[in-house]
Amino acid sequence: MRYLREGRKLFYVALALPVFFLYLDKTIVLWIKRFYNELEIHRLFGYLDPFINFAGNGATLIVAASVLYAAGSFFSQKMCRVGKSLLIGLLSSGIMVQVMKHLIGRARPRLTADPLFIGPSFRSGYDSFPSGHAAVIFCLAYILSLHFPRCRIVFYMFASIVALNRVEDFAHFPSDILAGAVIGLIVAKILSVKVFPSQGVRYAENTTESQHC
Repeated sequence: MRYLREGRKLFYVALALPVFFLYLDKTIVLWIKRFYNELEIHRLFGYLDPFINFAGNGATLIVAASVLYAAGSFFSQKMCRVGKSLLIGLLSSGIMVQVMKHLIGRARPRLTADPLFIGPSFRSGYDSFPSGHAAVIFCLAYILSLHFPRCRIVFYMFASIVALNRVEDFAHFPSDILAGAVIGLIVAKILSVKVFPSQGVRYAENTTESQHC
């Protein structure tokens, strides 16, 4: 039942994408550009940008997962499982998003606020949809929540901050973030059911607990 409820939520989010394409994406980006220097969140992200860009980068996360997997092989079976599931999830979601964004060829908001799609392309700035950062960071949040369910709020808060930062930096439209997050969560869900089913069962049992980080 839990997977059915989660799947329904992701489906509703996916249905909202056309609304963002036709109206909300442009409206939100133009609003941010208009009030960019007046927004307090801009000043906050100005301080956090170096950390967020490093910690939320797919390459950084894949290297960290590889180190965790390798170290776990010697020191901790649980650490090894976490690293392995993260490595597979991050690589899968990352590759899927890279293929999609170069096939779709959407212009980034720093180039135009209009919903411009040019089709298959490797041109710089035309790889906005979907967001790779959102895909890997939400995949990571889901997988870590399987292993450490009490900390799931922390994981998803971090994922949301990384995603918001990409919009604030005009690297992505909101719909890019939503699509990337959906892809990352779907990949993680499939892995939890098909590749690491015992972890999904463990998560379902532990989510009845009320304690969080």
